[in-house]
Amino acid sequence: MPLPSSLKPIKCNLIRLGSKNDGGYLLSEKTVKEAESLISFGILDDCSFEEHFKEIKETSIFCFDKINYKTYWKKRFFNDFGAAFYNLNFKFIKNTFTKYLKFKRFFKNENVFLFEQNIQEKSFNEIISKYKNVKKPIILKIDIEGSEYRLLKDIVKNKNIINGLIIEFHELDLHLDKVTNFVKELDFKVTHVHANNFDREIDYIPLVLEMTLEKSPDHENEFAELPNKFDAPCNPQKKEINLCFD
Repeated sequence: MPLPSSLKPIKCNLIRLGSKNDGGYLLSEKTVKEAESLISFGILDDCSFEEHFKEIKETSIFCFDKINYKTYWKKRFFNDFGAAFYNLNFKFIKNTFTKYLKFKRFFKNENVFLFEQNIQEKSFNEIISKYKNVKKPIILKIDIEGSEYRLLKDIVKNKNIINGLIIEFHELDLHLDKVTNFVKELDFKVTHVHANNFDREIDYIPLVLEMTLEKSPDHENEFAELPNKFDAPCNPQKKEINLCFD
C-alpha cells in the first residue's frame, strides 16, 4: 500500500541542516531565517542540527530530552571504552570524546539551553507558557521515538506561532491515518519526506518517516522529485527506502 498523495512534498528550495546521515533534516532557508526560536525535542548526543541552525540564524534554541546528562556521558565513556578495548578499536572512543567536546561546547553558547524533561501530552503548551524568552514564530523539531503522537493536538492548537515543523513519525504502519489527519488539520505545506532506514518498511510503508512541514515556504505548484539531492541514508550501511505514493 503506497503512502497517500497528501503526504507527497511540494517543490521548493531546501537546505540540509545537521549531520550527513542520521540527525540531518531538510527545510527551506526562508523558514529558518523567519523563525525567532528553535524548540528541539529529543537530542541524545547529536546537536548538529541545532548547531547548523544557529550558524544561519542567531536566535534562542531550547532543547529538551529525558536524559540525565550529569550521568549520561560518564556511562557512555565507560561503555565505549570497554567496547573499544574489547574490539581493539580505539578510534571508537576517540570519536565519542570528540562528540562529547562538541556537545559541551555548543551548550555553553549564550541563548542555547538544555533541559531534562520527559515530553508528554501537555509539554509543548507548558514550555511556551513557562519560558517567556521563547520568541515567535517557532521552528519545532521532534524526534522522541514514538511519543510524538502525544503532541499532535497541541501542535495544531498552537499552529499560529509555528512557522516550521520537523517531525519523525514512528510505527507509521500503525498510525498512518493519524498522521494523514494531522497533516490536514495543521494545513502547512509538506516540503520534504524521507524514510529512516534504521528501520524497515512493511507493504511500502516505512516504519519511520521524517517529515518537514512549513507554513509559508517559497514553492512551486508541483510535486517534488524524491529523493532530494541533499538526502542521504540515516544508516549509511544500508540502502535507502524508496517512497511510493498513490
